[in-house]
Amino acid sequence: DDRRAEECAQAMADSGADELVVHARTKADGYRPPAYWERIAQVRQVVRIPVVANGEIWTVADALRCREVSGCDALMIGRGMVTDPGLALAIRHGGSVPWVEILPLLLAYWQQISVRVAPRHRSGRLKQWLNYLRKRYPEAQCAFDEVRTLHEPSQIEAWLLQAVSPACLSATAGGGAFSPSRPEAGGHIPAAASRMDALVLTSGPSTDL
Repeated sequence: DDRRAEECAQAMADSGADELVVHARTKADGYRPPAYWERIAQVRQVVRIPVVANGEIWTVADALRCREVSGCDALMIGRGMVTDPGLALAIRHGGSVPWVEILPLLLAYWQQISVRVAPRHRSGRLKQWLNYLRKRYPEAQCAFDEVRTLHEPSQIEAWLLQAVSPACLSATAGGGAFSPSRPEAGGHIPAAASRMDALVLTSGPSTDL
């Protein structure tokens, strides 16, 4: 029941909020489509602070339609950015981020997982992201198939380090098949073999995923 949406928005604005993000769905709706962008437009009419639209923005076309219906200039993108990390750039400038530029982010994400998540849950986190990415990148489906049965952190890390090796990146950039060899359990994890590997290992993405 969203009948009090305008009242809640006014209360937040009157309490000093500088900006309001509207998800365009209720708790009962959850993440089920559609997002009711027209309700965002109605909320905008009752407050004098900037309103940010959110919900079911998966593509540039979705973003344009959301802006049209909601009247909002600013958008908040959640799962759409997890699925397509280049979506915000595409909305603003056009174009896309190629898979070869996503691969180093997978390793950087794994580096973050490794210091924040218990070992038994780490592989699941990476597979969860790949599950989203494969909706946008055919190469992510291949990657998901490669790691689907891997569970040991050492196996996952060995696979990732090989995936971002110069040979694999070059093959991927040239349209070649993406298929690092599967490491055995307890297998050797290769050291960073190039300047690119070292850079990836010591730096993280600008946005936590």
